[in-house]
Amino acid sequence: MKIASARQMAELDRVSTEQYGIPSLLLMENAGRSCAERILRYLEDKVGAPEEASVAIVCGRGNNGGDGMVIARNLHNRGVYVEVFLLAEEEDLSRDARVQNGILKKMDVEVRVIRDQDGVEDLRSFLEEVHLCVDAILGTGLSSPLAGIIREVVEVVNLSLAPVYAVDIPSGIDATTGRILGEAIRADFTGTFGLLKLGHVLLPGSIHCGETEIYDIGIPSKAVFDAQIKIEALDERIVKSMLSIRPPDFHKGDAGRVFIVGGSPGMTGAPCLAGYAALRMGAGLITVVVPSSLHAIVESKLMEVMSIGIGEGGGYFTKEMVPELLEKISKADVVVIGPGLGSYPGAGEFIRELIPRIKVPFIVDADGLNALDGQVEVLRTAGAPCTLTPHPGEMSRLTRESIEAIEASRIGSAQHLAEEQNVTVILKGARTIITTPKGDVFINTTGNPYMASGGMGDALTGMVAALASQGLSPTDAACAGVFLHGMSADLLVRRYPMSAVSATDVIENIREGLQNTMGEEPKGEDAPK
Repeated sequence: MKIASARQMAELDRVSTEQYGIPSLLLMENAGRSCAERILRYLEDKVGAPEEASVAIVCGRGNNGGDGMVIARNLHNRGVYVEVFLLAEEEDLSRDARVQNGILKKMDVEVRVIRDQDGVEDLRSFLEEVHLCVDAILGTGLSSPLAGIIREVVEVVNLSLAPVYAVDIPSGIDATTGRILGEAIRADFTGTFGLLKLGHVLLPGSIHCGETEIYDIGIPSKAVFDAQIKIEALDERIVKSMLSIRPPDFHKGDAGRVFIVGGSPGMTGAPCLAGYAALRMGAGLITVVVPSSLHAIVESKLMEVMSIGIGEGGGYFTKEMVPELLEKISKADVVVIGPGLGSYPGAGEFIRELIPRIKVPFIVDADGLNALDGQVEVLRTAGAPCTLTPHPGEMSRLTRESIEAIEASRIGSAQHLAEEQNVTVILKGARTIITTPKGDVFINTTGNPYMASGGMGDALTGMVAALASQGLSPTDAACAGVFLHGMSADLLVRRYPMSAVSATDVIENIREGLQNTMGEEPKGEDAPK
């Protein structure tokens, strides 16, 4: 599912009109009618007959306001009592909005212009009686914080008890970043046009959108293709296309060999969790490699996952162990470096010595990322595809950007690191971002705040490694792993609302997450209780 920035969507509108000859008024008609049909379904469900419903439609001076006027006309024609509250004088309306306003006048639809505090109070009073409020104030073109009477109106709508339907995007959301610009409408439903916008998917904007639907308003598919939009939202359809059914003669050697290099005193659980996750995600043979002094501890934790101890580094990996390690992982399809590795003086030297000599796809996670602090350029010496899995703190150490700057531009930060170091980046957090060396971006749509617990990153890394070992490209493995990781947790939270989810919970629910994504009902012990 492609996702557009505000600028890209404005360009698609322009191309549709100027190059394809589709009148802007026709696009507006299609947009307003699609929204009106959704609103009518809502009213019929909640109120009954349209004639018994009343709706307030708050319109701005631009084309978003014009969309709202088309909605008003369509609802009025179906018997709904509609009042339009206009935040502009007629002469200040956009060309198309002015046309729509003229039609409403001829139809005797009530249009009130909000010029001052009295107009705001009129809206407040009417909102006490209506079944729905439609937000058609600003749309996707907003770039500066709300102020003045518009902000007051947004606050009044938010304080009312009326359900809210937002046209295109809730007013006050930056359509490109998802940021709240001063104040923003909190919508129960949003109807958007052509493509999702980044503000519908990124936080905190996505929280304000409620249930979001996309309407086809006639933008040519070729125009979308030619726009070469590189950002996509991950959904079941995309992830399902990345996965394949195993043939009858499949065996454990075909399912991939994953070697997980990590562990240090007090941190043996991390590589074991990653190994367990890789097992549940379908890898055929998984081996956890730890310093020899920790081997007995790891051996006691694992059953179906194998383990190896190497070297005599006092519980830590050292650069002197690299030749022996390379021998042990020589049969790997994928190598993971970092879970539980620990932060110690020799970690940087170990990583710098190891990375250029790995010959298969590898993933650097957790303390492996911390060991790259100050020497991230070593990634350019890698002879095989590399995937990094930083959270914002680790990303800050890798890029020397502040956490605040990274959070303000998650996509840009991840894109820059991926392209500069020729790696795949999984920037974890709410709405995890996956970026590729070619500049492609994927935004995850699964996951929830009840996943905030230790070991969750280890589980994700194991899942991604397992998928990569089974032949998925680094991009597909990252996307499918991240999506299924979040889906497995989401299904648990649906079953047990407001309950914290541990990494082990997620790992043990991978099977249900996979079945849900593939469109199959869980059976037996995995069926919801």
